[in-house]
Amino acid sequence: VDYGFRLPSAFDNRPLNFDEFYSKIGQAVFVSATPGDFEKEHSTQIVEQVIRPTGLLDPEVIVKPTLGQIEDLISEINTRTAKHQRVLVTTLTKKMAEDLTAYLEKMEIKVRYMH
Repeated sequence: VDYGFRLPSAFDNRPLNFDEFYSKIGQAVFVSATPGDFEKEHSTQIVEQVIRPTGLLDPEVIVKPTLGQIEDLISEINTRTAKHQRVLVTTLTKKMAEDLTAYLEKMEIKVRYMH
């Protein structure tokens, strides 16, 4: 700059900080799964993306009555194992997992529990 080979703007040759950058743009598109306060305050419209970009769908949820649930579980296990698939069963407590495992072992179903 001192010898005339570079422009005076070379003295301030650095990346812009956020405030400088934001003052120079006219519009911005914020993309976030969890928008923060700044994004919410500076957005005129918030759009929810219903279709996942991965193409994966949410699993179908079936709510069944508690009456006869163990027999229904055994039926579902047999259906899946006949197709050489695995089954994951969740319980509310460790004790329930242990008791269910013991019962399924008595029914000659290959089973293990994890805590």
